[in-house]
Amino acid sequence: MTIVNISKVENNTNFEYDFCIIGAGMSGQIIASKIKNRRIALIDSGKIHYNEKLQDLNNIEEKGLKFRNNHTNRLRQLGGSANLWANQIMTVEENEITNRDWIDSDLQWPIKYKDLYENYEAVLKYIHNSSNEDINNFELDNNESFNSILENEFQTKDFFSFRKHFWPKHVEKFNYKSNFTKKILNDDKIDFFENFTATKFKINETKQVLDEITIKSESKTCKIKSKNFILSCGAIENARILLNNQSEYKILQNDNIGKYFMDHARVTLGSIKSKKKLPISILLSMKYRKFDLRKSIQISPNFQKKFEILSGHSYLDPNFGENEDIFFTNFLKEIKKFLKFKGIPNIKISKFNLKKILEQIYFNIPKQISNSFLNNLIRLILKRKQKYLSFNEMNIHYQGEQAPNVYSSIKLSNKLDSNKQKKVIVNWQLKEIDYKSQEQFISLLKKSFNNNDLLTFTENLNQQITDASHHSGTTRMSKNRLSGVVDNNCKFHDLNNVYISGNSVFRTAGSGNPGLTNMALSYRLGEYLNNLSI
Repeated sequence: MTIVNISKVENNTNFEYDFCIIGAGMSGQIIASKIKNRRIALIDSGKIHYNEKLQDLNNIEEKGLKFRNNHTNRLRQLGGSANLWANQIMTVEENEITNRDWIDSDLQWPIKYKDLYENYEAVLKYIHNSSNEDINNFELDNNESFNSILENEFQTKDFFSFRKHFWPKHVEKFNYKSNFTKKILNDDKIDFFENFTATKFKINETKQVLDEITIKSESKTCKIKSKNFILSCGAIENARILLNNQSEYKILQNDNIGKYFMDHARVTLGSIKSKKKLPISILLSMKYRKFDLRKSIQISPNFQKKFEILSGHSYLDPNFGENEDIFFTNFLKEIKKFLKFKGIPNIKISKFNLKKILEQIYFNIPKQISNSFLNNLIRLILKRKQKYLSFNEMNIHYQGEQAPNVYSSIKLSNKLDSNKQKKVIVNWQLKEIDYKSQEQFISLLKKSFNNNDLLTFTENLNQQITDASHHSGTTRMSKNRLSGVVDNNCKFHDLNNVYISGNSVFRTAGSGNPGLTNMALSYRLGEYLNNLSI
């Protein structure tokens, strides 16, 4: 790979490539790695290493529901937001990509689940040297289920099924430290334009092709001509770049661009008490083959249909009660020793609950150390401090699917960023069915417990919902331009050489974390592009 930065190019330089990929995150890298024997331009607003100043390009305006801080859920850096990803792997379930009339009359993805499953298999082998069979053929041992934790107080009946969450033991973050990205960095067919932002399009509307794009870096402006272009900037930025060019070209006048913005609604439903003290080890993920495993419960597909609700799952974390102060004192001592050893400046870590502390650590030092190292460190500390970590109360966390909503959207602001591009307004909106699904989940939990005195639920839940930073849906996949932006091969409906990758093409998002599905679709697109005749 050749690194192209502002110091190495003259102003107004013209470049020409076979493929131009805009966005060097997880999706862009997978696609670049799959295209063989072609010249590729890989464009990213970030640099190889983290740069705080560049994160200002992520600034948004909020309209609608509260949205998490821009600098903690999106990164402009080689690897993109995958630098913040804990590599949780979950598959979309088959019922989550098919039509469900009680939600919407047109939810069906234009690809089959079999196709998606095959690409899950392929990308796991490609990235993690594992297989989809590893994660789908594993049956949860009852001794590791909610039943064992709660001494049979919880009865799944037919309401619920178990859902599996996997983390690869050898984490690939898609940044400069990972083995996968190192292969990209050593690929001589790729030119990486660091700290360049794609801005203006030049479209030949007669031929229905994008001829060239303008890229900017501080005082320098260059142009890139390419036979094919791929947008892989995430759900917000993919929509933004199209919307910023929409007024100049009739061919971009697709009303679906920026619409149907989705995230996962997260909220702490309440807490569960156990009759006995439980060791922290029971909630640490199990080792399974090449993965760490945890589990959650979800309403079964049959009952989703019966109650006309969305998919959603719930997981637990401990409440340490009277031992909380002892634990946090010891835990923070160990963390600070590690940070000092690594030469990382003192970070003020507030004394909240475990989840808050871990979030602060992850979000404050994503550029200095890998999350895989942090994961191992945290696991080690937890095991060493087990004598302080018994508990008998667990918080119930819920992550719900969002129903596609035309009013939930990405729009342009009148304010400009440093590249003279219009900023975005994120208008995140939920429907009544999103709240109904959460309420029904609680109702079924109550019915599933022999002793409801063990349960306590939080009041005013609707005001406490937050996003999960799982942005999706703004350039969704569809059979035709009337209901979406790209076709089943992720090609823009009205442009013959423009493709869009990543979460933004999701038609529905289910309730699971989107990372694996993003990788699978990117792998699939990379294979398709590699076979193009150009």
